[in-house]
Amino acid sequence: MDLSIETKATEGDSMPIKEFEVTEAEEFWEMLSPQRYFFTPQNRPIFRGQANADWKLLPSILRDHDHPIYSTLFRGTPYLSDQRIFVEIATLRTFAEYCDSAGLRIQSDSSEFRSSYLDPIKVMDTFIFQRKLWPSPEYYEIMALAQHYGLKTRLLDWSRRSYVAAYFAASEALFNKTSEYMAVWVLDTQMTIPRLDKLEFIRVPGGNNANVAAQAGMFTLLRQKYARGSVFAQPEELCDYVVESGSKSLAKITLPVSEAPKIIDLCERNGITAATLFPDFYGAARATAVQQACWAKTESSNGLGIRAKLVPISK
Repeated sequence: MDLSIETKATEGDSMPIKEFEVTEAEEFWEMLSPQRYFFTPQNRPIFRGQANADWKLLPSILRDHDHPIYSTLFRGTPYLSDQRIFVEIATLRTFAEYCDSAGLRIQSDSSEFRSSYLDPIKVMDTFIFQRKLWPSPEYYEIMALAQHYGLKTRLLDWSRRSYVAAYFAASEALFNKTSEYMAVWVLDTQMTIPRLDKLEFIRVPGGNNANVAAQAGMFTLLRQKYARGSVFAQPEELCDYVVESGSKSLAKITLPVSEAPKIIDLCERNGITAATLFPDFYGAARATAVQQACWAKTESSNGLGIRAKLVPISK
């Protein structure tokens, strides 16, 4: 039995990014089934849900004026790479200090770590003159933790579970008033020639981050060259990089936002809610808000219009 996804993209198979337009929640759900594959059966895909299908695959810190440098004394030269690195390190240090004040423990934290990696004045020579990669692996855990609690970083969130990505796309689309279509992106982590040499796949221990464990989460990082007094080299957006490389390792499935409540219904039937993905009081509150947003989409007491179609088992 062929479980591959038939390409429906208007751009054709020759394009690096496969695009699939789906109109019903049930078909969207079926396409994301673990039995289906977008590339080859040997590939190991990861998934990212976004409330707006037009949004690019860009880390939060690089979107418009979201970089913390716009809130510092470096506003006059906000695009210089060395000054951005300085501010990003200082931001992580501030995050660590606030964790201290709340009695929250950061895994892999120590006085030596803070002195060696969270003091931007001390470590900038390492990155600017010794050309060490930014961010280096020593920052991955604290960046992942900060990212999962709302701080903007250079990491891009993904999940190894397709339906987790579907939940994020649908739940965020419920509160986004500007988008008509939501999307789940699919990225192959075992791409062949041409390889995406600038792209790194980052996993942090789930035992150190409850959200990462609950979401089967991982991250991507697109490396950019930099130098003192210059801007980061392009590209900074993953789609652009994939297109330029010619790698056929990326796909996107879109669905009208009007179908979002039905995706939430299917997710809840499979035990996927904000309460399970964020196992704390925030997750329970978020799950409640999502449920209320879904019910606001119908005037029927039995939920018609926000429930997915169920298929009986035939004899």
